[in-house]
Amino acid sequence: MLENNSSDKTITSFDDNESVSMADLLKEYETVVNLDKELNVTIIEENSDGFMVDIGMKSEGMIPKSEFEEGNIPKELKVGATVKVKLVNNQRRPILSYRAIVEEAKWNELEEAFKQSKHLEGKVLKVTKGGFFVDVTGVRAFLPASQADIYFVKDTNNYVGQTYEFVIIEFDKHKRNVVLSRRKLLQEAKDLARVDALNKIEEGQIIDGTVSNITKFGAFVNLVGIEGLLHIGELAWYKVRRIEDLLRIGQQIRVQVLKVDKTSGKISLSMKSLTPHPWDSAGERFPIGLVTKGIVVSVVDYGVFVELEPGIEGLLHSSEYAWNNSEMLLKKEVKKGQEIEVKIINVDRENKKIAVSVKQIHESPWDLAFRHYIPGAKVKGIVANIMPFGAFVKLDEGIEGLVHISDFSWYKTIKNPQDYVKKGDAVEVVILEVNPKNERISLSLKHVTEDPYKKYKIGNVVEGKVSKLLDYGAFIELEPEVEAFIRNNEFSSMPNLLKDGQTIEVKIIKVDLKNRKIEASIKKLKLEREKDLIKQYSNQNSTVTLGETLSEE
Repeated sequence: MLENNSSDKTITSFDDNESVSMADLLKEYETVVNLDKELNVTIIEENSDGFMVDIGMKSEGMIPKSEFEEGNIPKELKVGATVKVKLVNNQRRPILSYRAIVEEAKWNELEEAFKQSKHLEGKVLKVTKGGFFVDVTGVRAFLPASQADIYFVKDTNNYVGQTYEFVIIEFDKHKRNVVLSRRKLLQEAKDLARVDALNKIEEGQIIDGTVSNITKFGAFVNLVGIEGLLHIGELAWYKVRRIEDLLRIGQQIRVQVLKVDKTSGKISLSMKSLTPHPWDSAGERFPIGLVTKGIVVSVVDYGVFVELEPGIEGLLHSSEYAWNNSEMLLKKEVKKGQEIEVKIINVDRENKKIAVSVKQIHESPWDLAFRHYIPGAKVKGIVANIMPFGAFVKLDEGIEGLVHISDFSWYKTIKNPQDYVKKGDAVEVVILEVNPKNERISLSLKHVTEDPYKKYKIGNVVEGKVSKLLDYGAFIELEPEVEAFIRNNEFSSMPNLLKDGQTIEVKIIKVDLKNRKIEASIKKLKLEREKDLIKQYSNQNSTVTLGETLSEE
């Protein structure tokens, strides 16, 4: 056996006449073909299966092309090149791996990067359970969703295909486990920029920024190195229900700094402070009498709120929807989100209140009634409701007039209206007064007939029946429900001479229309007649004596 030593390898040749033991062959073979051993080899040939290399044995080794993706063979693998490989199979033909060496180098690089907290660039490959797979220096690493950004990741698909910088936060070379974080780098950069920006930013400053995130309570705005919170209440002067209706991530906006907390680093921003308050000119845009359209934004017990424009709402009180049955119709016909036409009836700029009306868009039935109904006119209606103080009667226009309890009867004092009329009764009434300003019509049941007391005048002689005898006088029924009272001193003789039911003549001496009282006298009637007789006697024949005339009378 002859040996030829060189710097790279030992070539063993055998003489035909020299005997070599099997033990010697195995000893030499083991020095060359130990598995996982790293070797420096020279590529001597390339074929369709791979690259043939000289490993210092009679048979060459091969680097198979199958260990690489199709069309992705490293450029350094070519005939004549010397490369480092690892033995992975020592069967009939030794199989060598160039990829194992490259991957080992990558893992060594990642290990070093982990130890030094170096930044690494990687591309997000796809979404997986709990996060993403990222290609970093050719190694597939895991990026938890919580470490992908500073904020909560809503749509993971937005990150796929993007290239970012990362830092390794967990590393295990043996288990081939790499965990990345982008959030840590972002937070570090954010903290550094915050310190610098905090020293430059001032309250009241107007600055341009970029919407970086949107939450339910507001939007975060990047102000070049620092973020501020634009609360939902500071977006506009009106109530914003969805921030996404006004802002989107990446949008450039102009804001004003409201407050800066140097200790905590918190910055409060506002957009609405850069625009005039809508109430400043509400009186000019919504003058009293203006008819406009609005959207019902909320329904409450006492009415609805109508949005006239963003930031300006008017109250449509339940009494202002219709001239009749307003509250009932409002609840039945008006719903949230509905567009309705309203009329401005009051503007309180100081308290930021506007009152609107639907019914006042149309002519008031009270104005119509004022022109239509003349006091003293008789009309027909239906008893709509009965109250302790009277009854409401619905007229043809749909409006209701009140018959006060004092206008039920000329004769009686009514204590319970329901004893006189019932709900639903058709009645004839007289118009007493129409007051469109106060939306009131006064009606009367008793005025349908003439006031019986008006026909009794002082001095009239009338006939009546004794209806009641009292110690201090007597009542005389002049007609049904109308009585006259005779005091004791107004009798010509003793009162006890009268009897119940007796018909007598009396003279009216007092009429009190307000209190419905009539007083009469028998005594004055008798004296008046005696005077008439005396006068008559003086004109008669002197042969007739006064006594005879009186006796005849």
